[in-house]
Amino acid sequence: MALELRQARVTDLPSIYRGEQDYIRCWEPDHEGSWRLQLERHLTRWTENFERLTVAVVDGQFAGYALWTAQQSCAELCTINVTQGFRRKGVGRALLDAYMTSARRQGFNHLSLSVRADNPARFLYEEAGFFRNGVDAHGYLRYARQC
Repeated sequence: MALELRQARVTDLPSIYRGEQDYIRCWEPDHEGSWRLQLERHLTRWTENFERLTVAVVDGQFAGYALWTAQQSCAELCTINVTQGFRRKGVGRALLDAYMTSARRQGFNHLSLSVRADNPARFLYEEAGFFRNGVDAHGYLRYARQC
């Protein structure tokens, strides 16, 4: 398996859109309507932070992506998604490591993210040194890590 991490390209946006849509349909189907209504906001976040959007490619196939934003003195992981056929193969960990490295290079010492309590990705975050530090207004678990 040849894994490549690279800066996103405009041509990746349809795959990223489908990844986000699949996440909503799988984990939060009751929110799909409101997610669609906020599509303009999502597109704005993706494009305004395009330099922080990393894509994973395995053997020439789109395998996932991660996006983070700068929030005051913190680097916030907004989304990380691995395509179904590439899960449990190290792609998610590689994307998480790329986020941490990129944030550190841009001068961020504090990392954070939110995740649903029933999402198995939380174990990946805990293994990477993130610690749970609360629950946000939407019921997501909040995690943080120092670089």
